[in-house]
Amino acid sequence: MKLGSLADKIDGQLIGDSDLEIRSIATLSDAVAGDISFLSDRKFAHQIDATGAGAIIVSVDYNQPCAKALVLVKDVNAAIEKLLELFVPAGDSPEPGIHKSATIASTAELADNVAIGPNVVIEAGAVIGSGTKISAGCFIGRNVSIGDNCFIWPNVVIKYNSEIGNNVIINANTTIGTDGFGFRLVDGKHKRITHIGSVLIEDNVEIGANCAIDRAKFGKTIIGAGTKIDNFVMIAHNVKIGQNCILVGQVGIAGSTELGNYVVLAGNAGAADHVKIGDGAMLGACSVAISDVAAGAKLMGIPARDFRDYFKEVASLKKLPQLQKDFRILRKQMDKSAKAENNSTAS
Repeated sequence: MKLGSLADKIDGQLIGDSDLEIRSIATLSDAVAGDISFLSDRKFAHQIDATGAGAIIVSVDYNQPCAKALVLVKDVNAAIEKLLELFVPAGDSPEPGIHKSATIASTAELADNVAIGPNVVIEAGAVIGSGTKISAGCFIGRNVSIGDNCFIWPNVVIKYNSEIGNNVIINANTTIGTDGFGFRLVDGKHKRITHIGSVLIEDNVEIGANCAIDRAKFGKTIIGAGTKIDNFVMIAHNVKIGQNCILVGQVGIAGSTELGNYVVLAGNAGAADHVKIGDGAMLGACSVAISDVAAGAKLMGIPARDFRDYFKEVASLKKLPQLQKDFRILRKQMDKSAKAENNSTAS
């Protein structure tokens, strides 16, 4: 699009040629002719002179001379987000309507304007809402309910009785509603415990690829509205996650654990079963909560403890080699002093 039109769309003030053709957006170091770039951090300002970009988005308080066209905005990062939406390429979205290879039970209810891709299976009693897109190879089980304007990527499995709200995105190869990992040792053998509950995913949730969310033993496993889940996350049976939480890749949450609202679990963090994590709490990367976590707490380590205590311990560990050396020197001095004293006593 023309640079002038682009500037209008991001509420920017243009300094330069409004007819300049812009094809894409790129970083200062990667941009070529026809790209627009951005300066979101002043430490990269030295790259402006060398960039191949035709135009650059900068903050309104930027006052350095520049040979490139500039678009001045109040918030560079917000402008970038708008631009990414403008330049998003065509995705792998299924065509509107129902693909001829899809298998749909006669008792399933589909809104008029859904898109059902190749080899999708929709079982009896399932309900698919308006504007929802289900990509190739998905399995939608009995009595599953999927709301409006959802996007289900390829090879997703949603098992029986699961409930999916509106505006939910589920990425490829994720499975929702598998039995929880429940066994009881009987006569030396692990006997499976049947799980008859379901999964409820509320509105505006996004779930990454290759995730697993187990059905409840009784009741519901719940993912609260607005929560965002990264790839390779495991959520066990009867877990309850509040609203607007963030779960980063490889997080694992054991059964019956409860997260409040706005909880953040960083990459590879985990929580033991039946733990309660309060609103706004944060668990650092690779940390594990084995007991309840207070609202607003910031924890690190295994077991998770206050991040300040954790970093003090880490700092102390760095001193261990020198402490060992000092100890050996002190031990030699003590042994020498003791030997001298023994010799003096003997004489």
